[in-house]
Amino acid sequence: MHETENKSTGLKARIIRYLCDPVLIYTVIAMTAIMYHYCKSMRTAVYALASLVIGLLFFRLMDYMGKHKWIGGAAYIAVSFLILQAVLICTQVGAEKYPIPFGVWFMTPQSVVDFNGWYTLAIFLMFMYFMGTVIYYYTRVRYRIFMNFLIFIIPFTIYGKEAEQMPILLIILMSVGYIMLFVYFRELKDSDTVVITDKKETWRSAGIYALLFAAVAAVFPKPAIEADRSFIESLISAERFTDRLLAMLGDFQESSSGGQYRGVDSDEHLFYVSADEELHFKTGTFSFYDYNYDTWSIGDADSMEIAEYKDSRIELEEVGVLTQAILTAAELDSGFAEEFGLSGYSPEDIAVPDVGKASIYNAVRMGDVVPVPQSAKSLVWSCAARSMEILKTGVIRIRGRENSYGTAELKYSYYRGTFFENVNNKEVVDIISRSDYSDLLWRASRVLERESEYYDEENEIIEDYARLLRREYNDYSDYIEGLLDYGDKSRIYDLAQEITQGLDSDYDKAKAIEQYFFLNDFIYDLEYVKSRGENVENFLFNTKRGVCFEYATSMVMLARAAGIPARYCEGYLVSQMHENQKYNTNMLITPKDAHGYPELYIEGYGWMTFEPTISAGTNEEEKLDLFEMLMIAGIILFGLLILILIFIKIYPSLSHKLFVIRCGKKSPEDMVKAVMYRLCKVYHISGVNTSHEAAKEIMRISGADVSIPADLFDDVVYGEKSISSQDAEKVLNTYVSAYEAYRETKKKRRIKTA
Repeated sequence: MHETENKSTGLKARIIRYLCDPVLIYTVIAMTAIMYHYCKSMRTAVYALASLVIGLLFFRLMDYMGKHKWIGGAAYIAVSFLILQAVLICTQVGAEKYPIPFGVWFMTPQSVVDFNGWYTLAIFLMFMYFMGTVIYYYTRVRYRIFMNFLIFIIPFTIYGKEAEQMPILLIILMSVGYIMLFVYFRELKDSDTVVITDKKETWRSAGIYALLFAAVAAVFPKPAIEADRSFIESLISAERFTDRLLAMLGDFQESSSGGQYRGVDSDEHLFYVSADEELHFKTGTFSFYDYNYDTWSIGDADSMEIAEYKDSRIELEEVGVLTQAILTAAELDSGFAEEFGLSGYSPEDIAVPDVGKASIYNAVRMGDVVPVPQSAKSLVWSCAARSMEILKTGVIRIRGRENSYGTAELKYSYYRGTFFENVNNKEVVDIISRSDYSDLLWRASRVLERESEYYDEENEIIEDYARLLRREYNDYSDYIEGLLDYGDKSRIYDLAQEITQGLDSDYDKAKAIEQYFFLNDFIYDLEYVKSRGENVENFLFNTKRGVCFEYATSMVMLARAAGIPARYCEGYLVSQMHENQKYNTNMLITPKDAHGYPELYIEGYGWMTFEPTISAGTNEEEKLDLFEMLMIAGIILFGLLILILIFIKIYPSLSHKLFVIRCGKKSPEDMVKAVMYRLCKVYHISGVNTSHEAAKEIMRISGADVSIPADLFDDVVYGEKSISSQDAEKVLNTYVSAYEAYRETKKKRRIKTA
């Protein structure tokens, strides 16, 4: 009876059936969960749509292979080969100008590597091929509960290997999808105690159960339990493998794009620290920024060795000594002092900051770079290696990996950051930075070289000062040549001039640039993933959203545009309190503490660390707690469940009334056909029955007589006759009576069952 209707709706019904395929939907959910781990941005939505389209085509290939074994099998092999070639091409393109190969990138926690679009596409193709094949096979070809469960936990395993939490929404969708798949392919058998219900009834009850289960699981309070994973990790050695990867990636790098600061959710212990204040620890510096690739790379000074130490003590820097050397020259030569505005000042006027102590112990294997605290005075003692080298930028490297130990202790002395809190200190440095600094250094070194000949007792100190100033003069020439490059970007230059307007000292300009980010609606956002082509200009003038990499890079570029030599540094910001009785430490470094920050050269003082990043770590106050997210998700699901139940309750009556209204707008012939189709749908009668067979079934079920609509249906469809409006009215009244009879019959059955 439905042959006519099927011809007009066959293609539409087929497309809808394909898109509503529970196997396809579950595959898309699983792929979305996997790709979110690698993207965490709007790219995930693109991959979800791609998995829907590719999965739809791939499953049609699998259907064809089921019907045509040899030809279908050959087509499957050909598609497999094409996918493999596409994966190889993606990995080759992705490896261009990328520091690590695909295999290392895939096995490394995503929190410590940069996003790579080509590598991610290769991951998508591989997982799409694998998940599509196994999910289809173990559902439509050979249903296996255990294998489906193993497939179900694959996305959770991907997150679990990095101790990362899968988003709540994806957890719920995965769970509901798995339950619905289980119901759809569950084989039910008749017995004396089991009655197989209609498929629609099964879906309805299973769907309500799945929603109810997810909502209750989300809302129900959970105890706060901190799991001890040490036993499992000791069995599978996953933590040790991660240690080696982190150590490898923590070695001296020649470039950085800040990828290690995004999506970091690992609490793995890297170092234990003993200190009484927040400190920056430096592991590398970078001088050259590429706007096209949004990447920093090293210069000659960043890797230049200036000294090798075979004992455990390394002298690093003396804060204030540069200022004292210049004032010593001014004290010895009144003409020099008067020319540069330093008359009346003495080296004794400079207040050197207090010296603090910091110790650091590595929890994972030490790489070839030793973390150095800001303003470090000296490495007092170390068991990390027998031979170390200090680079020109203050970074310390271990010579020869054979010298590294499993656990190393490093003890530092460092100057506290209070130099510019002293009024005299700041006043002198401000005067120096307003001068022709290069000429000042040259003249001061000549004064000290000349005067050192006449001072026997203080000759050694003056000679040291002279060598320091001569070296500083040569280094400053390099700074001017290489560390003032901001790409000649006019917008950055104009912004730098605007920020520093009216300021004439390096330190005041630097502080103004540092404060600019706190006063102009910049947002620290670990989840934000930059689009291809975004760089420091986009951050400063458009998005204002990023992590420490963007903040530090921006301050370096603005400082250079303001005439202050600057470089980008990487390392850790240590602020996390954690007691460790074994090492007697009070602070902890984890991957979350990885940090990028700027160092600026303040004339008359030297290199100084600044902190423009609004938040150096994840802003936990702005993020909802996991349990709160679960609660919200549960409330939403409860609301959705209530709406579904209400809809299920009112839908039959509402649909009936809408049908009656629409019938009033149809021609008599179309109305007769619509009424018979509608009666078959209401009474769940198959379309293979004739109109009179359907009428007999309706009579059996509810006692309603629909012979008139059946006769007129045959006259219209097969006899191609026209009917009057009076006949159409009789048909509609008959439908209404038959519908009411069906409702009464269902009500009596429910009462009888109860």
